[in-house]
Amino acid sequence: MGAAKSHDDRVRRALDTIRESGGRVTGSTRQVISILAESHGHLTAEDLIAQVELRTPGVSPSTIYRVIHRLNQLNVVEHIHSGNGPAFYHLHEQAHAHLLCTECGAITDVPDAIFRSVSKAVRSSYDFVVAPRHSAVLGHCVTCGPAPTSTHRHEA
Repeated sequence: MGAAKSHDDRVRRALDTIRESGGRVTGSTRQVISILAESHGHLTAEDLIAQVELRTPGVSPSTIYRVIHRLNQLNVVEHIHSGNGPAFYHLHEQAHAHLLCTECGAITDVPDAIFRSVSKAVRSSYDFVVAPRHSAVLGHCVTCGPAPTSTHRHEA
C-alpha cells in the first residue's frame, strides 16, 4: 500500500503543479505522469510513447512529445542528456544525477550532493554554474573497467 500511495502522491503533486500554472490536464498528460511516477527506470520519449500506446491505443506520438515538452517547461519533468543515446526523463521530484557507462549502457543514480564540491569549485574558479542533473556523467562502470588507454603517440 505504501508504494501505491507514494505513486498517487507523486501523480497528484505533478497534476497540481500543472493546474497551478494554469495548464490543462489531458488524458495523455495524466498517462505520461503516471508512467513516470511508477517507473524505476530511465524512460526515453520512445519508451513513454510505447507505454501510453499499451494503455491507450491510438494516441499520436506527436501528442506525447508535446506533453513531454510542456511538462519540461513547467518543471514537472526533467530531461537528462545521455551523451550517447536519446534523452531520458524523470518526474522533477524524483530527479537525481546519473553516471552512464559508455561500454554497457548501465545507468547509476547518484544523489546531487556527490557533485556539490565540484560545483562549488567550478563556480569559484570559472564563474560557471554546473547543472549535474541535465546531462549524465560518462565513464565506465566497475564491470567494464577503465577506458582503454591509447598507445598512439603524437609526433612533433
